[in-house]
Amino acid sequence: MHTDLEIAVATLSAGEHVHATGVDTRGHQVTRAGYLLAAPEPKTGQHDNGSGEGWLVHVGAREAAPERSNWVMLYPGNGEIARTPELDMSRWRKTPLTETGASARTRNLQIVFGGKALRGAVEPTEETLVDVSYNTEGLYNLSLPDTGGATHFQCRLGTTIWWAPASATPSAETDV
Repeated sequence: MHTDLEIAVATLSAGEHVHATGVDTRGHQVTRAGYLLAAPEPKTGQHDNGSGEGWLVHVGAREAAPERSNWVMLYPGNGEIARTPELDMSRWRKTPLTETGASARTRNLQIVFGGKALRGAVEPTEETLVDVSYNTEGLYNLSLPDTGGATHFQCRLGTTIWWAPASATPSAETDV
């Protein structure tokens, strides 16, 4: 097995706050942040059109039970897991994009993007400052500031995301 991943997994124990990237039950790449709900378990699973050895980890809310909806399979070469500090969840919101103040007329809206709020997501998986803008095709671009508009994430107004205000003072100005 891959030595770096093996060392990372071996140093973790249940109850620690972690950030894990691997594959879910359908084989899709997934990133989860939260608490390690059980000790990592060596497993053989289907991976890259064959079977491979890896580790099964369960990441979720502190009191959650290990189940299929919170597991991540880590394979050498594309799996990662690391101990992370607990987030201050009081500043984060899990709402549709519309609740950020975004609309087709909103200008100069900046938020801290925490990732798409997937069904099993108990907390944000990233912390990225983005500019929110409507792209005239029914979609909204969440772009990295000072990159010439490089899109970091694109979604519809009803898409549920993790987000936090960019600062204590609102930065959105709406044209009326």
